Amino acid sequence: MEQSVVPRQLGRRAVVIGGSVAGMLAARVLSETFGEVIVLEADQRPEGKLPRKRVPQGHHSHLLLMSGQQVLDRLFPGFTGELVADGSVETDFTEDMEWFHFGEWKRRFRGGLKNLQQTRPFLEWHLRRRLGEYGNVAVRYGTIVEGLVLSPGGHHVSAVKLRESRGGTEELSADFFVDAGGAGSQTLQWLTGREPAPHTTESVRIGLSYATRYYEGRPEDKGRSWKNLLVSAQLPELPSFGAILSFEGGKVGVTLGTYLGEPAATEEAFLKLAQSLPQPHIYDYIREAEPLGEIRTYRFPAQQRRRPDRIAGLPGRLVMLGDAYCRFDPIYGQGMSVAAMEAELLQRELAALANGSGLDTLHRIYYRGLVKLTDYPWEAALTEAFRHPAIPGDRPPGLRLKQWLTTRIYRTSARDELVYTRLVQAMNLTHAQSVFFHPSVLLRLLR
Repeated sequence: MEQSVVPRQLGRRAVVIGGSVAGMLAARVLSETFGEVIVLEADQRPEGKLPRKRVPQGHHSHLLLMSGQQVLDRLFPGFTGELVADGSVETDFTEDMEWFHFGEWKRRFRGGLKNLQQTRPFLEWHLRRRLGEYGNVAVRYGTIVEGLVLSPGGHHVSAVKLRESRGGTEELSADFFVDAGGAGSQTLQWLTGREPAPHTTESVRIGLSYATRYYEGRPEDKGRSWKNLLVSAQLPELPSFGAILSFEGGKVGVTLGTYLGEPAATEEAFLKLAQSLPQPHIYDYIREAEPLGEIRTYRFPAQQRRRPDRIAGLPGRLVMLGDAYCRFDPIYGQGMSVAAMEAELLQRELAALANGSGLDTLHRIYYRGLVKLTDYPWEAALTEAFRHPAIPGDRPPGLRLKQWLTTRIYRTSARDELVYTRLVQAMNLTHAQSVFFHPSVLLRLLR
């Protein structure tokens, strides 16, 4: 069914740079308030549920947190039901995850905290299909954005400079722009005409590398009591980690990685890394499993958050979203879900505008909200990374207290169902970290 109603138009056209998950969600939000939305995607249109060539991390295991699932269902009603009908794996986080964390296996129980698991190409295929129902949204594939055009006086962005894969160039004008083009974004340089000052980018080099291989699900897998198994890193003593995750079509993704190390690119290295983990389960699994393809590796040098809110006089009518704004340590699975929450923040700010003139200053309000939205997942990942003395970066005040508290949370959650539930809720970004300061939880942590 085609969706094309624009109940309150703020402008004739909006442009989204990037057609990833973040870009598609931005386009869905913009479809409500702009007559036409054009998504500019450098890749060619994918054939089916396959990884995109320009997204190497698309070959790796991904998670969609509960917060992300909730946003997707609000933007595309019935979306998660469609995923399940097509084969997404439903899990109860605390019952179906066998998790070795901070030296202990967590006690499993049915907690009612539901997650859906599917590969990223599978999720993107469903998003493309649902976005295609909106008659005022179009995707231009094979189109690379090479710069921005500012209005006379430089007060706002008025167009983007394009180069198509077949060689043509163009300046495409619009009333509003969203950069969802990923971590390689050059938007701040284009807006200011210079390299961003150090204080406008927060970056911590975590030196993460990981490798993923998919395997054929085995008949005996159906008889086991878990669907996922995770052996977490514990910095600095245990910098390596591993996970077995169930995905659509009965396939199983195994991801192994390490901080401040090299990716396990060969069969020998993959097995050796699995064998080095403090528990043998992943090593035993991959020794007997049938591979579905090659080992794929990925390097993630730094967790990074750009801070356009710190740049005075930034031209308006353009905002950043997804990895273009903030790139999290992927081990925590926050990226896609935070991007969904950012898109919903943009939706709220657009809905609050009285008319199109408010687009000139929308970026200021949006970025203030974006800092608040990303503060918790940003700090939570770095609290763990900064346990390793070799990971550089200025340690924030109160870090040792935070690390002490999180250690108490991790260890208590291994045997206490309430604390484990609160931990999962915070990890899934459905609850704020303040849940740990409720008296009923604090008492359990201080025992």
